[in-house]
Amino acid sequence: MEEVMALSEQWIDILRAPERDRLTVTEVCRRHGISRKTYYVYLARYRSEGPAGLTPRSRRPKNSPARTKSETEALVVRLRGAQPRWGARRIHDELVRRGVPGVPAVSTVHAILRRHGLLAERTAD
Repeated sequence: MEEVMALSEQWIDILRAPERDRLTVTEVCRRHGISRKTYYVYLARYRSEGPAGLTPRSRRPKNSPARTKSETEALVVRLRGAQPRWGARRIHDELVRRGVPGVPAVSTVHAILRRHGLLAERTAD
């Protein structure tokens, strides 16, 4: 039975392969199906942080500057609550009429309504 190595152990094995097996970095990367850029990113992490730097990291951005402001999203939800028959386009137009700064696109208003469960399910005819 094959022994399963922890991900950080696998990376240590990959990072030591050029010296240990007398291979070029390109050959090691080709054998393991990774890019040279990825190899060097992990090598830099290993050198600066040790084995702890080889653990998987979140790919989620630290911030989302284009995200709709929470105040605007709350206003969309309030407008829909006050006027249940209004759709995304009508709510968008109302936001523009009120002079709300940074009015989101109609598609974004629609996504907000969907995210808050404020859209009626369509039935297939």
